[in-house]
Amino acid sequence: MDVAEALAEIDALKASLEDVCDAIMTRAEQGVIVTADPPIDAVAVAAVFSEIMVLCAFQDLAGQRLSRLSQALGGGPVDNRPDARLLNGPANAGGLDQEAADAVFDDL
Repeated sequence: MDVAEALAEIDALKASLEDVCDAIMTRAEQGVIVTADPPIDAVAVAAVFSEIMVLCAFQDLAGQRLSRLSQALGGGPVDNRPDARLLNGPANAGGLDQEAADAVFDDL
């Protein structure tokens, strides 16, 4: 990973964190609105907070990106397999497509 790729990784991480945090705040606000307007619709509340839990999975994706950066900047071993980008966390925008990811599983 060169400096340009590392900077692109940081930008992608920042954008992902911003998007997910905005989505979490929006869903949390919906939860507050739903619970503040009696009668409380338990199904609606459960749906809002279930979505919040799904959105919180961003921590795993952020961790994968940070691990990739740490490895690259720390001089760790580089995975030079042709499919390495498919196996090492989320791709940046304009990166890999679904057909490339599917091809990895087709070879199994």
